[in-house]
Amino acid sequence: MSPMVRALNSSAADIAVKVIAVLALALSVFIGVQQVRLTQCLAEYNEASNRSSAARTAAAEQDRAAQDELFRSIAEEPRSGIEALRAYNEQRAQADERRRLNPLPAPPSQRCG
Repeated sequence: MSPMVRALNSSAADIAVKVIAVLALALSVFIGVQQVRLTQCLAEYNEASNRSSAARTAAAEQDRAAQDELFRSIAEEPRSGIEALRAYNEQRAQADERRRLNPLPAPPSQRCG
């Protein structure tokens, strides 16, 4: 038997292979746990972003509706301009508050480490 074959059949080689296998298994478990954490963080970001976008879309629709009403009021009754502007400003303030209460979430690069 050649010295190479004897070295590979030795108990030291057997121990080395087992240690390498255990280290590879531990590393794959660590990477798997990190991947699960990242996936959960990205899912949470997507949910937060979706909620924020929906609220901000509703605020934008409120802005557009208020502006349409302002234009309609002034077009139909030019003397109603001051009242129409006040109503418009109130609607805009409500929409701005809705946006303030629903900020965009921090990006995944900041949230998920």
